[in-house]
Amino acid sequence: MTPTAEEIRTWIVTRVSHLTNIPTDEVDAGAPLTRHGLDSVALIALAADLEKWLGYRFRTNPLVAHPTIDSLARYLAEEVARQKKP
Repeated sequence: MTPTAEEIRTWIVTRVSHLTNIPTDEVDAGAPLTRHGLDSVALIALAADLEKWLGYRFRTNPLVAHPTIDSLARYLAEEVARQKKP
């Protein structure tokens, strides 16, 4: 099963909430991840957790080109779906 952008978005929001102690309903998916107080170590941990959860290895750091949760979720949904096509 390939996760949808919404499923990825929900996962990222939950993970950001866990890493920052910000309630999930206060995590702004349209704001840059760094605005939530994530430092470089937390961003690396987030990327590693995403790779593990999605079963997808990043070739480059997707957080550079897709700094918000919304844009990152859309990008990852497309990339994972493309990778899993026969």
